[in-house]
This record gives sequence, structure tokens and C-alpha cells, in this order.
Amino acid sequence: MSNRAGLFAQPENPVESLSVQAEAVTVQRRQNQFGVLVAHLLHRFFHNELLASDDETKRVMVIGYAAALPGLLVAMFLFPAYHGFPPYPLHRPFWSQASDHYFYAMYSFLVMGAATVYEWDLLFPDLLDIFVLSVLPIAKERLFFGRVLALGIFLALVLAGTSVLGIIFFPLIAEQHNLFRHLLAHATAVTMSGMFAAAGFLALQGILLNTVGEGTFRRITPLLQGASIMVLLAILLLNPTVSSSLKALLNSGSPAVRYFPPFWFLGVYEWIMGGSSAPQIFHTLAATGCYALLLVIAATVVTYPLAYRRRVRQLIEGARAADSSQESNVAADKVLHAMVVPLPQERAVFHFVSQTILRYQRQRVMLALFGGLCLALTLAEMVVLHISTGHVRPGILPLGVRSAVPILVFWTVAGLRSVLSAPVDRRGAWVFQIILGRPCAEHLSGTRIWITLWAVIVSVAAILALHKISPGSLSGEHALAGQFIVAVGLSFVLCDLFIFSTRTLPFTHLHKSSITDMPLAIARYFVAFPIFVAVMVHVESWIEASTRHLVETMLIFAATHLLLAGAQTQSVRRSMLEGVAGETDEFPQSLGLRDA
Repeated sequence: MSNRAGLFAQPENPVESLSVQAEAVTVQRRQNQFGVLVAHLLHRFFHNELLASDDETKRVMVIGYAAALPGLLVAMFLFPAYHGFPPYPLHRPFWSQASDHYFYAMYSFLVMGAATVYEWDLLFPDLLDIFVLSVLPIAKERLFFGRVLALGIFLALVLAGTSVLGIIFFPLIAEQHNLFRHLLAHATAVTMSGMFAAAGFLALQGILLNTVGEGTFRRITPLLQGASIMVLLAILLLNPTVSSSLKALLNSGSPAVRYFPPFWFLGVYEWIMGGSSAPQIFHTLAATGCYALLLVIAATVVTYPLAYRRRVRQLIEGARAADSSQESNVAADKVLHAMVVPLPQERAVFHFVSQTILRYQRQRVMLALFGGLCLALTLAEMVVLHISTGHVRPGILPLGVRSAVPILVFWTVAGLRSVLSAPVDRRGAWVFQIILGRPCAEHLSGTRIWITLWAVIVSVAAILALHKISPGSLSGEHALAGQFIVAVGLSFVLCDLFIFSTRTLPFTHLHKSSITDMPLAIARYFVAFPIFVAVMVHVESWIEASTRHLVETMLIFAATHLLLAGAQTQSVRRSMLEGVAGETDEFPQSLGLRDA
């Protein structure tokens, strides 16, 4: 009876209407100041000047997913090798397994180094932090520890996100006798490798900020970023060569091998996996890796607080005014205006690009990425390792020397075009529309001249440098003249092709990506680029065969350039008459600020 009476009793948790729930007082979680500060600083690592729009944020997320996938894809690719599918042997040899382990240690080193270089300007406070956070009632020590914690969380997320798939799936696919030991070895090696790369770049910045100062550090930052990206990409591109020669490299006894960081953490991997049964070279490399990791962590702990304090003080005091004697050379400008940019519209755009391209973090990072990729691809095609007892000697491939000029010109033009297409601060773009209106052919010609000039400078400098180390068959007069003609001609023609459809001034237009952008990029960089380099390498020997061929090549390049330049001019004039796609009639009222 009591149970039946309970049917009419009030429920313990009655269902309330939406209006009652809305009027109910909810207890909000109390946020402390330090937690809010860390969340804000961590948010800035993912939403900063490098990510100028939601579209770019999505693109970086795609890049993050792509960086995490190789750990899984390589494990799946190696599945047949570990399970004896033909043509693989039943048991994978020891040195082949070591090559597989080397990839994961190397890849962790590469990804963490690239992430640290990518966030180069955010590892220490910037002007926004000084002018906004320092005026708030927050203790200086709390600001410092908040940034350290946010930086540590960011690097830990990158390391975990890009390594966890390999840590889980590779030991499961390899199916070694002791799964737990394999998991431990893999996780320890990739974690130590990534920590060493991140701590190494942090220590480098701390040492430089404490020794050369803020002004010099800012000037050499693009060079440091470019060189860092070049080294990291060269390590990645040389992975097939190193993996196939791993046994010979480690047994050569060369000092260069013993001081290559990814080998240290491969030693940690094999030392944990094999214990005392592992070859002695891995014991030595593991010890070196442990000591090196402790050293860079200690250097980071010592130099980072000092560099942080010095960076804050120099940002507050401001940079020293530039000396008037360091301004542009008037005589050089006169020669430039007379021979390169004779029209006023071309001069305006030319100097605007020169004065803007290194002012913003986004452009500096993009220059470093493309510059490092360009040099790394050139070295990967040109350098071969000659391994002998006691030393490892690099060699030069003749075909690699021939491919150097096409690679350098292609990626210089492609990189500069991408950098100039990236917007800086679109809130001021309306000024150009009021002063200039729609860009005419002369304005766009200034962009083409700027890119072409730098492509010529880079390729000619590379030819002069390679001439000293090229084999005898490539150091003759005809070979040198042919390379100069190819470098200059490709600089003009490729620039005409890459900016043919450009209708906006540099740094002022935000490109909205579409579903067709990715296939076009894949076709351009993964299909057209290898074919282009292969064709140019094949044609260069014909160009260098005689003086007649040199003259004919010059005429072909000149005619192609004139045709493309004329076609672009006509296309620009037609577009000015028809109107610019995407231009709205509300520009004079909104000044282009609505979507900024």
C-alpha cells in the first residue's frame, strides 16, 4: 500500500519549465587571475598575427592534422615488412628496424623544431603584452610564470598531438616480444627528441637576446628562421639516404655522425629496446643524448628568465632611432629608377613592397618557410654522402647542380608571390582605393619587377657559388653562360605565369580559399614542379652545346616574356573596364572595414 501511495508523492527531481530554469540562480565557477592569464596567453599561440582570418585558422588546423598522420601512415606502410609478406623476409632485420625507429625519432625532432620556429615571436613578450597586460594589476612574477606555463602547455600539446598515433600504433603493428618495452622505448625516444628540439631553439633565442640585444636580434630573426627551417627540412628530405645507409654511417666512426641529434635519440630507443644486447654505438649515442638534453634544458632555464627581463625592458624603453647615414643610398636609387623601375607607379609599388615585407611576423615566417624549403630541396637533389672508415664525405651530383637553378627560381618566385598575397592589415586598404582606384597595369608591373629582380639575384648568386664546386664538365664557359641564361629567362617567365591573374596590390587583399585551391596547389607543386625541373635539366645540356643554342634560348625566353607581359596588360585593362570581382558598392560608406 505504501508503494502505491508513493506513486502520488512529489518526485525528488521534478521537471521544471524553461522559464523556471532560466530564473534559477546558477553557481558560476570562480576563475582565479592566474588561470585566466594562462588561458589568454595559450589562446594567443593559436590566434595571432600568423592567423589573420578564420580561413587561415582552418588551414593551420589541417596542417596540424597532416603533421600528426605520418606516425600512423608509416606504421601501416611497414605492416607487411614486419609480418613477412612477400617480398619481405619473415623476420625484419635489426638494422631495418633501427631505420624505422630513426624515422620516428627524427620526425619528432623535426616537428617540435618547426613548431618552435613557427611561434618564434611569441616565445617572449611582445608590444601587445607590454601595453595591455603590464598596466593591469598583475604581479610581474605572475606574468612571467603564466607565460612559461602557457608555453609549456602549447609545446606539450604539439608533442603529444603529433606523436601519440605513432606511439600507439607502431609498437602494435611491429609486435615485438615485449610490447610494453617497445611502447616505453618509442615514447621515451620521441619525447626526448622533441624536447631537445624545442629546448634547443628556446635556448638559442635566450642566448642571442642576452648577448646581441633586441635590435640586432630582430634584424637577424628572418635569417635565423630561414636557416632553421632549411636545416630541419634538409634532415627530412635526406631521410631516405640516411635510413638506407644507417649501418654504414653509425659504424664509420665519423665525429659528424656522433654529433647528429636524431642519432642520439635513436640510441635511446635501441638502448631501451635491447638493453645490454644493443650494439655499443647505441649506448654511446644514448649517453650523449641524455647529457645533451640536460644541457639544453639547463641553458633554457638559465637564459630564458634573463632574456625575458631584458626583452621587457627594451620593449618599454623603445628601439634606438635609426641613423640617417643608414638610409637608402641615393645613387643606388637613381640607378634603380633609371634602369629597373622607370615609371612612377612602378616605383611606388616597388618601394612599398620593399619597406613592408619584413615588418610583420606573418611575412617573415612565410619567407623563412619558403626560403628553407628552397634551399633544402636544392641540397637534397645535389648532395650525396660518401661513407668510408673514419669519416663521411659529402659529394656533388652533376644532375643536382643542373637542377639547382630551376628549383631555386621556381620556389623563389612561388614563395614571394605567396608572401605578397598574404594580407598585412586590411583596415587601411581603403586608402589605396581612394588614392589609386583600381590597380592599373603599371602598378601590377611594379610587383612583377620586384619578384623578378629578387629571383634573378638569388639564382645568379647560386650560380656563382656553385661554379666553385661544380664538376669539371659543368664549369666551362658555355655551361656557365647557359646557366645564366636559364636563370634570368626563368625568372621573367615564371614570374609572368605566377602573377598573371593577380589584380590587387601586395598585402591588401584577403584571398578566400575554395574547394578548388587544394587540387590546384597539389597539381602545381607535386605534379608540375617535378616535371618542370626534369624538363629543364634535360634541356640544359642542349642549351650549352653551342653558341647558337644559347642565342636561340635567349630569343625564346624574350619572346615568351613579351607575349605573357602583353597578354597580362590587356587582361588588366579589360578587368578595369568590367569591374573587379567581389567589389561591392558599399565601399565608400564602409571603407572596407566591415569584414576586417
